Amino acid sequence: MRFWASAFLLALFLPSSASAGAVGKGKVILDLWDVAFLEGVRAGFIHTKIEEVVKGDHVLHVATVELRLTVKRFKDVIQLSMDTGTIETKTGKVVGTVMRQLLGKGKELLLTGIVQDNMLHLTEGNVRPLRPAPWNDEVVGLFRQQLIFQEKDVKPGDKFSYPSFEPSLNIVIKNNVIVKDYETVELFAGKEKAKLLRVEIHPPVIEKVKLSPMILWLKEDRLPIRTQFEIPGLGKVVLYRTTKANALAPTLLAKLPDIGVGQYVRLKRPIPRPDDVRTARYRITIKDDDDPASTFSGDDRQTVKSSKGSVIELEVEAGLASGSAKENPGAEFLDSSYFINCSDVRVKELARRAVGRETDPWRKALAIERWVNKSMKVRSHEALATADHVARTLEGDCTEFAMLTAAMCRAEGIPSRTAVGLIYADVPTGPVFAFHMWTEVWVAERWAPLDATLGRGRVGATHLKITDQSWHEARNMTPLFPVIRVLGRIQIEVVGMKY
Repeated sequence: MRFWASAFLLALFLPSSASAGAVGKGKVILDLWDVAFLEGVRAGFIHTKIEEVVKGDHVLHVATVELRLTVKRFKDVIQLSMDTGTIETKTGKVVGTVMRQLLGKGKELLLTGIVQDNMLHLTEGNVRPLRPAPWNDEVVGLFRQQLIFQEKDVKPGDKFSYPSFEPSLNIVIKNNVIVKDYETVELFAGKEKAKLLRVEIHPPVIEKVKLSPMILWLKEDRLPIRTQFEIPGLGKVVLYRTTKANALAPTLLAKLPDIGVGQYVRLKRPIPRPDDVRTARYRITIKDDDDPASTFSGDDRQTVKSSKGSVIELEVEAGLASGSAKENPGAEFLDSSYFINCSDVRVKELARRAVGRETDPWRKALAIERWVNKSMKVRSHEALATADHVARTLEGDCTEFAMLTAAMCRAEGIPSRTAVGLIYADVPTGPVFAFHMWTEVWVAERWAPLDATLGRGRVGATHLKITDQSWHEARNMTPLFPVIRVLGRIQIEVVGMKY
């Protein structure tokens, strides 16, 4: 019953059984199954298991929540998963957390946390210590979240709040609960109806992103039997409490919605000769945002010309320069990081192969862009793979192209970062803007953009940049969080262009 809304489409996770393994298996005291429907189509399940473990004089409750959704993404069928766990004392105090994340085929990230001195001390792969995260001893763990409405014996009109840990962001968030009234709703697959108590859990605004509330319907025992929430980029998910057999029943793949197509921002008219556009102006509407002008990055190539209410006008130029800086970029744009791990032997080998004897930084960057463009195969089944993984598989979508390009550039001593935003495309259903990632390199005292997915040595006026990231110390999807601000909330109109 935790806050699932931040588990957007790029978070692909594996079972977090390591949380139980950390303290030993125990007696199962709660085993709950929910079948999940995505946009009205059966797509997977959520499995919640609570184990009681006795360690000497201590009793611990180990909670694991496993989410599985099967979706279509263009031509590929993908399983989106997110598994998290908490370890709680008998009194409900959280003493540990766990998250296991799949970044690509055969590549995973395990983060475990131990609460000590008001901090969550994180470890990667049970080996490498990471920077601790601030903690709140009042955090309600996954076990207590299942029982919190029963504990409080909630009734219509009640309001309260509780903190929980959001592992995809490594932060503690405050959940505001509003108990509504009874209403008649459909139960599992619409086979029957019941009068249930409606409860809404409203998350806070995170990184200027307003996320939809989680809605639960409670039985007389104050346990949820139906739950509904939005996953940005996927759509509406409805859960029905059911049996294990029902929850694990097969999905009809032919009926699944295509999340790739669902993320398109559709245009009324196509852009003629988009590669030849020198300057373009766009009228962009962003719904439910208090500061729409900040949703897109501003630099020498891209400028917000006006902002009124929910509408901005963005002017974008084609060319080499993405923007200038007053000072040279810091070491984080050259250092090896978890995702852009330029110190990897294979990454270095590919970089040297791509540049040959070239010594000029810009020409080296162009050679790397060309090499990645020609050597990689486009696949949609990866989540957000690290550069070392991509260097071995040489497949992925724009995120993998961008990560490998950035890492190879750093391996050759060229500062780099990734940029994420939108790009114009003509697809079978008409003209659209699609979400996209590319690379920026620091040469000649300014950031210059490259797009290995296209391999043109530049980006055009139809690349709309939302944000950029060095990925320094990042081990989750947090650097992509600005994308959630516009997922499903944006409309674009082309108001002018020059060729």
